[in-house]
Amino acid sequence: MDTILLKAKGQKLKAVLDLGTNTFHLLIAEVQESGIKEHYQLQIPVKIGAGGINSGVIAPDAYLRGMEALAQFHEIISQYPIKSIVATATSAIRNAKNGAAFLAEAKERFGFIIESISGDLEAELIYKGVGLSFNFPEEAVLVMDIGGGSVEFIIGKKDKILWKQSFEIGAARLLERFRPSNPILESEIAEIRQYLQEMLKPLTKALVQTEQKEVKVDLLIGSAGSFETLLDVLKLDLHKTYTSITPFAHKVSRENVNLFFGLILHSTEAERKELKGLLDFRVDMIVVATLLFKHVLETYSIGNLVASNYALKEGLLKK
Repeated sequence: MDTILLKAKGQKLKAVLDLGTNTFHLLIAEVQESGIKEHYQLQIPVKIGAGGINSGVIAPDAYLRGMEALAQFHEIISQYPIKSIVATATSAIRNAKNGAAFLAEAKERFGFIIESISGDLEAELIYKGVGLSFNFPEEAVLVMDIGGGSVEFIIGKKDKILWKQSFEIGAARLLERFRPSNPILESEIAEIRQYLQEMLKPLTKALVQTEQKEVKVDLLIGSAGSFETLLDVLKLDLHKTYTSITPFAHKVSRENVNLFFGLILHSTEAERKELKGLLDFRVDMIVVATLLFKHVLETYSIGNLVASNYALKEGLLKK
């Protein structure tokens, strides 16, 4: 512990807590002119939406897992000379009847002041975070973040957001709503895609007309989470390569994306558990997350993909 303190001495460190539906994240870092200097990062698969996300409640066991994760974060933060802490909660907590009680207990026990942010603000912060991973092209891009509770879409041009919206169709919600077979059936894929088509009508409209001008988007930027799984499975299980634009952003060919789709959507749970690039806590939700990703690429005829390692937590560094 002393070595951690010595390493960080004299540096202006910020602790970021991102309390997502599937995962609680802790990032300790500083923003320098050259970019983000990370000192520590931890993700804990709390799955706080399990058993209650579609009924709007944090179930007792999930509530306990959340508090245990925050206790672990508190212990780690105490080992660093932290200048400031910023903490946010997203879809599962902001929509839960007992979400406010959870945040109040977190403040009382650990001193964490956690803001339950709106979907619009979440989308804005995701765009800022992803923008720190590489230089966006001159053309408009579509950023997509697949969470457990919600999915954020942002259409932007460089540092300007043209349109943004958060949709309550995250992987945990889809999994609980449709409970697909193992492996998922073609009829279930069709049913889920029909549902997504209906739910994503605002995105469809935005891609046709934004700020009274037609917007052609041919680059999807996937933000962390499932897109990091894509990179890991390609490398470790399919033995395919991708092009790293920076250490934090990676261009993936459509051919390799399609190989990933085929592997995930035709696999059983047991087969997914054997994948080296798939973390245990993503085994159940990766199927519907992949289907959502596939639906967007195909529905909007997007030809190019960049997977970014940065997301909401990096955007919070500049908050």
